[in-house]
Amino acid sequence: MNRRFQWPAFRTIAPDLVAFGIGLGMAWFFHWKTTDLVWSLWLGSLVLGYLTILSTIAGGVYIGITVLLRGEMSARARLGLGALGATVALFFLGFFSLHFCGFHAGHAGFLSHFFPLDGVPPTAFFEGFMNPFVLWKAAIQYVVPLYGLFLIPVVIAERRNVFDSILEARRAMKQFPENAKVDQLAQDRIGRAKTTKDAFSRPYVNVIRMHLLIFFFAFCQMLKVESFFVYAVVYFVYFFPWRAFREDPQDAVAEESKAGLERKDKSQEAAGDREL
Repeated sequence: MNRRFQWPAFRTIAPDLVAFGIGLGMAWFFHWKTTDLVWSLWLGSLVLGYLTILSTIAGGVYIGITVLLRGEMSARARLGLGALGATVALFFLGFFSLHFCGFHAGHAGFLSHFFPLDGVPPTAFFEGFMNPFVLWKAAIQYVVPLYGLFLIPVVIAERRNVFDSILEARRAMKQFPENAKVDQLAQDRIGRAKTTKDAFSRPYVNVIRMHLLIFFFAFCQMLKVESFFVYAVVYFVYFFPWRAFREDPQDAVAEESKAGLERKDKSQEAAGDREL
């Protein structure tokens, strides 16, 4: 089946086009070179990725607090679940702070060697490899003053990924009635597990994309093809709302129905073989 894709409504991609215009305009106005573009992408990945992680954890905390306040349970169970939830939230916060920030610290140390910034010690970011506080201090001290404005278009472009977890948690809890059974919420959240997984993986997807763009910039620099047109193409790839072009719902339903019929036929064939 040839799948068709819907064109997104203009209002859904207008903010992304604005973000593209702002980012490109800043690069042109400030006469950014490869080093500037590379570090602006690094800063955007660090800040937006970490905000997405915090948003995901905050969404889980919001759900947990709502369940503790509204759910039908004993005081002892409420206390135990509260302690368990706090432990899980702190574990995720600590784990991703070390892993995600450590990844960016190592990446920044690599960039400091190939794309050095004036006035930045070579080891400034490596020192924050296992210390997120040192990394954020270095980023705020050295990178934010230079490229902090770039966070504006990045926040616009990544607005859905950053805030979706909290908004999803609020929507879910609006449907959770007073004095409801806790296992009722557990059943409702089974289908949302993939959403949480995607929220945690999204920052790392952006890191991979940033890696590819940085390698592209480095390759262009080696070939001496640093031109505004090249930057425009890369920014277009970075800010363009590719996910807005989704599969036509009618085609998706037809494909799912076809898959369901195939599964049914296979199960009937298997049942017939067992009877024989």
